[in-house]
Amino acid sequence: MPAISISNRSGFTLIEVLVAMVIMLVGLLGLLQSINIAMEHNVKNHLREEATKVGERVMNDFRSLPFDRITATSGHLTVTSKMQGFAKSYDVSHTATSVGGSTESRELEVVVAWSYRNSPTQHRVKSIRTR
Repeated sequence: MPAISISNRSGFTLIEVLVAMVIMLVGLLGLLQSINIAMEHNVKNHLREEATKVGERVMNDFRSLPFDRITATSGHLTVTSKMQGFAKSYDVSHTATSVGGSTESRELEVVVAWSYRNSPTQHRVKSIRTR
């Protein structure tokens, strides 16, 4: 009759299983953090892209005015854009200044400002318009 062994060493102990679970948990938490960072960068890029579109649209409207109606003034408006299910407001200001004291050309500038997580950001669009 074969001898019966009292200890069975063919499986994992409870300590080995717990250590393996902790190692997997640390790896998964790192992976989740990288996903979170990637999503935040995606939102920031989408906000910047939308601000660029708003700035270009306002600049095109500004440039389409007749030259005599573009005076050395400034204006301000708020544009709301819908992004991924929520509305985001952009503060848009535009200015026109004479270039070098000349009455024949103006520098047009559009500034789009927004904030994300209390971090203010701006996008500027500049152009020169001549008579």
